[in-house]
Amino acid sequence: MADFIGNQSETGKPIASELKLLTSHELYHQLFGCTIIAMAIVSLDGRLLKVNTSLCRLLGYTEEELIGLHIQEFSHLDDVATYAELCEETLRSECESSQRENRFIHKDGSMIWGIVQVSYVHDKDPNPHLAVVQIKDVSERKNLEHKLEESRRDYQSLLNHKHNQLILNAVSDGMFGIDEHFGTTFLNKAAECLTGYTYEELVGKNPYLVLTRACGTDKDLQNKNETVLYRTMLEGVCYCSNEIFYKKNGDTFPVEYMTSPILDQDQIIGVVLSFKDITKRQRAEEMLRRSDKMSLIGQLAAGVAHEIRNPLTTLKGFMQFLHQGAPNKKEYYDIMMSELERIELITTEMLVLAKPQFIHYQPKSIENIVKSVITLLETQAIINDIQFVVAMEHHLPLVLCEENQLKQSFINLIKNAMEAMPDGGQINIHLFSVEDKAVRVLFQDRGHGIPHDALARLGEPFFTTKESGTGLGIMITNKIIEDHHGQFVVESKVGEGTVVSVTLPITYSEQ
Repeated sequence: MADFIGNQSETGKPIASELKLLTSHELYHQLFGCTIIAMAIVSLDGRLLKVNTSLCRLLGYTEEELIGLHIQEFSHLDDVATYAELCEETLRSECESSQRENRFIHKDGSMIWGIVQVSYVHDKDPNPHLAVVQIKDVSERKNLEHKLEESRRDYQSLLNHKHNQLILNAVSDGMFGIDEHFGTTFLNKAAECLTGYTYEELVGKNPYLVLTRACGTDKDLQNKNETVLYRTMLEGVCYCSNEIFYKKNGDTFPVEYMTSPILDQDQIIGVVLSFKDITKRQRAEEMLRRSDKMSLIGQLAAGVAHEIRNPLTTLKGFMQFLHQGAPNKKEYYDIMMSELERIELITTEMLVLAKPQFIHYQPKSIENIVKSVITLLETQAIINDIQFVVAMEHHLPLVLCEENQLKQSFINLIKNAMEAMPDGGQINIHLFSVEDKAVRVLFQDRGHGIPHDALARLGEPFFTTKESGTGLGIMITNKIIEDHHGQFVVESKVGEGTVVSVTLPITYSEQ
């Protein structure tokens, strides 16, 4: 120290060589080697030339392991480009250094957050020779911010969950949340009220199987689910249907339900089953049907009264004549029998239309049904000089039908065609398939045809273009075709004839 003092200049300041020596050793050691901030001297291409103890401690490496490494080699993959951007920003800016947040990877694999600052060293040259990099560890602060953010998200999720639960509980439809294993994960208040089950009783159970009280083997249960939960889970599409659900106490109620997939980033993770009690709606529909039926009965009753009153008046008059001993009794008996037969015809056709029909639909061959009808009417056709010309496609698909009802409707149509040709003629009957979806039967006569204004009224009770008709035959035929989900169309031109088309959907049952 005496040497140091003795070598002072006249002004009392250390000479330049000693200042350089001090800077190169003691000052450098104090400012770089022992500072708590992690520092490194880096070449312009990013290689570590010198590192301090704090940087070694921050990254977990020894000085020998770090020297020569590129600074980006221990940067996080998403922040590799940050150092180059920071260097460019420092060169462009007028300030001596710039800084940014960057993530680094510790030797043990953990992540470190640091604020990186880059400064360039110039030596009488405007172009930099070296860079000094400082890294301030802010991992503790970032971890705290991350925990605060997680807490905020958890709190928001809790609020959202509570909000969503309030919304679900406000919905009048019952709702079940179902996971990928078909177990219940949630249900709203409406579902509890409608079924009588609580969340604790249904959690983890398949609500559809519980509410329909399905039983059987696993395969049976899977087959039962194919049109609802099972198919929605596999295909990701919505399904709607009607079903009968059982309450916890054993009572049943009709429901309309829908299944919808729950998606998470295009992955199906569950199903929502929503349903509504349609008991009131079914009662309203039944009341409407009864109202329509009463209206139809009123119309029919008025027509029946009119149609039966005339022959009854005739019968009453002839009975009075016979009571008074009138002559020509045989002629009166014939007229009375004719009137009684007319009353019988009206009442028979009315019974067919009005009485409840317990129909058992079965797949049947439309070819065989038409052949049977032709056989029944063939003798009558010969007597009236009428020929049947039949054209049928081979191997027509089966139709789901009640055979006797279809026979009745075809008999009505062919008899109408025969009565339209009192002088005889030809009736064409054509059977063919329609786009593999239906079978069509055409009945074509060459009679006098039906006027346009009368054509619009066909099917009305007791409206007929025939002198001895009742109008109920076409009405009954039309009703039978509608019950078979078919179509009934009549086309006619006066003087040319009439074509009646009956189209019936096919069944895909084994033929």
